[in-house]
Amino acid sequence: MKHPRGKFGRRAGARALGVALFSLTLGLGCNKQQTAEPEAPAPTWAPEQVEAPVLPASFTPQQSLAPLIEKIGPTVVSIRALRHGSIPGGGGGGQSPLDRFFGPGVGGPDTPLPEGMGSGFIISPDGLVVTNHHVVKSFDRFEVKLADDRTFDARVLGSDPYTDLALLKLEGASGLPVAAFGSSETLRVGDWVLAIGAPMGLEQSATTGIISAKGRGSLGLYRNSYIDFLQTDAAISPGNSGGPLFNLRGEVVGINTAIHALGRGIGFAVPADQARLVIPQLEKRGAVVRGWLGISGRDVEPVVGKAPERGALVGDVHPGTPAAQAGVREGDRILSVDGRALRDFGDLRGRIAEHAPGDKVALELDRAGKREQVTVTLGELPSEDALARLGRGIPYDGGGSSGGGDLFDGGQPRLGVEVRDHAEGLEITGVDAGSLGARLGLQAGDVITSINGDRVRSAPDVAAALGRDRHRVEVAVQRGSSTHTAVIDRR
Repeated sequence: MKHPRGKFGRRAGARALGVALFSLTLGLGCNKQQTAEPEAPAPTWAPEQVEAPVLPASFTPQQSLAPLIEKIGPTVVSIRALRHGSIPGGGGGGQSPLDRFFGPGVGGPDTPLPEGMGSGFIISPDGLVVTNHHVVKSFDRFEVKLADDRTFDARVLGSDPYTDLALLKLEGASGLPVAAFGSSETLRVGDWVLAIGAPMGLEQSATTGIISAKGRGSLGLYRNSYIDFLQTDAAISPGNSGGPLFNLRGEVVGINTAIHALGRGIGFAVPADQARLVIPQLEKRGAVVRGWLGISGRDVEPVVGKAPERGALVGDVHPGTPAAQAGVREGDRILSVDGRALRDFGDLRGRIAEHAPGDKVALELDRAGKREQVTVTLGELPSEDALARLGRGIPYDGGGSSGGGDLFDGGQPRLGVEVRDHAEGLEITGVDAGSLGARLGLQAGDVITSINGDRVRSAPDVAAALGRDRHRVEVAVQRGSSTHTAVIDRR
């Protein structure tokens, strides 16, 4: 996304995903006995204003990293996560009205469930903390511990499951040490890196290694992911999730996220350059809006005995989409975006997702052996439901994730948030990723006071208010001492 950066630059052992090849290093789930597995205002942080400590150019592995760790260690935090929900088996069988309208797990006594642990790092003096989406997912209360043993309550400002990144805000913090972002693009295989975090709950643990590889893609760990992982042999364990991967200049070049379940010394981190594009949106709107072409495709098939051809082979071009309007055709091979060569179809998806809706991008095509160039005005990436409808042959309606049409796709009106009773309305305790509530920017701790102008104090109130207009929803919430209104209009 080429958004302005402004001032910015269950208790269970960790289990393998898929065929037991990979596991999330979910800091989430580490507790005292076991580890567990782990999916507006201008930005307030300026990487160019943060001076990172620099080691001498003549550094060798025989030198101590203690001076560097002493400088950057205070920017790393440990995160304790707690979820509150219903008493198992309570309330008899069947779905409650809150379950039907808001999603599962709503209502019931305020009963604490097992805690989780993760890591993070501070990017603003007033307490913005970067961590992983899977560290905060399904939890609604967070306690962040600094290197000096001070603790702060925190709330989630935003979260993006497609890059596994989240942004927390510490309550009442000021004057905190800040980490600087470096460039992951300029990293080379073999560069030394340093991971600091709370593996297995062991706070302020530091490990070293090198960049083992770049451009690993998402490794199939996340559905529809845009991550292009860095690989490192710096030791990463459950509890490191969300912690920083530093270069020897003391700059964050990655966010530690995943480990190989069957091999030691194989860890993965979200590149810092991706994080720098996502974090401003999480701070501003709580979610990420991405550009979109409107095609399906695949990698170019290799031919035995020939050097592999790079690029992305276009499959379906959905009618009415930005790609169709620009003249992209089935069978085209997209070679580059804005002059930057593509590796494969996943690389194309990532490059387009870096842009905002409305951006114009130049695509270089190979069409039946001839080079051509087209300019596409990108649309907004639709919701997963809308993408699924496209896959079933239902025409594109021109809307993105907040575009036109029935907000509830003909189904039962629901926000996709978890709530509990509050004197002023309904307090949100959790927001489902990709839900209407997430698209509205609702957050845990918000108190819903009205929907479409109607006061709400119960599930029937919510259902009635949402059902009156299936093309528009306006939610008024109290957030701290202020009142906000969030609107999606598809008419």
